Amino acid sequence: MTSDPLDTWLGATWSAVPAPLRLAVVEHIFGADLVTMSTYAVAKARYVVERVDPDMRSDFEDVAQDTMVALTATLPTERIRHWKTHVLQQLQWQVLQNRRRRTAEKRHPGLRVDYESTALVVEDHTLVGGEDRLADRVVLRDALDAIPHPETAAVLRATFVLAPDGTYTDVQTTKEVAEDLNFSQEKVKRLRAAGTKMLREALRAQLDARDQDTEEAS
Repeated sequence: MTSDPLDTWLGATWSAVPAPLRLAVVEHIFGADLVTMSTYAVAKARYVVERVDPDMRSDFEDVAQDTMVALTATLPTERIRHWKTHVLQQLQWQVLQNRRRRTAEKRHPGLRVDYESTALVVEDHTLVGGEDRLADRVVLRDALDAIPHPETAAVLRATFVLAPDGTYTDVQTTKEVAEDLNFSQEKVKRLRAAGTKMLREALRAQLDARDQDTEEAS
């Protein structure tokens, strides 16, 4: 593919792209316009949800919307050659994540699950009580958002299953993460090992900042 001025926005966050350019940027990067992609996502979501998570079949339109938000929140770092495959993979990942969040709630209601030694730093800053557990999950989400390497960040986000309200955390195996992201298991192991140090440092930074804010407020 030849260079194009719109390549400037590869890897950019959606909010960073000027509003007048967004539709053109999406079509340039994905090879299809936003309406076409959204329509395709809705059509496929019905069948993916029915196959993977039939209990939530009535929510297929919400799943499609969440998928499109996830696809454009941070744009790909390179132009997509097969946009339908890309949308379908993200859609399947979204449905699997939704299902695992619900099953995790049944298995571990209100409990913290650690990923190797990385999340142990969370325990060091934890007080007793549900409010503190919720705060720790907010910190974990912020730390995951701070991971700079896109593929490493994707692996770490897929590793942790966090409820939107922070009431529980579940951890997926490398095999589950590999299936969700369509990576090899060896690649997931390598990226997760590399990401451990990054996540630990990001967690410490988030927690230290929170502790400092608490001290200043007291």
